[in-house]
Amino acid sequence: MVTISQQEVERRLGTVPCAICKESSFGIDERVKGTDGEWRGICKKCYYTFPVHADMEFYLRTQPDVPYRLKEISCTACDHRGVSLDFRATMSVRDAYYFVTCQACKRQFPEKSSLEAFE
Repeated sequence: MVTISQQEVERRLGTVPCAICKESSFGIDERVKGTDGEWRGICKKCYYTFPVHADMEFYLRTQPDVPYRLKEISCTACDHRGVSLDFRATMSVRDAYYFVTCQACKRQFPEKSSLEAFE
């Protein structure tokens, strides 16, 4: 399993808005940090909590549509298609984000997930 640091997760979460207050300042709740790749993100402004999933190997094995979706995502910098999945965050029942890295230029960016939105 590729491990990503808590600081890196917090930094990259800051590129998306909170589902409640729309601010972009997050931390990882140390009290609920799991060893199985699931952490609890927390908004530093309104204290809203949400799951952050870091075990992407297991996720990709159990979600057969996701690897195909990752091949279709275009980089926001170089327009190359195809990214690797670093971690994901389910901000609310309507907002989930994949935090990805372009395989060509290595740019890191969030991609809103269309596969995890529940109505």
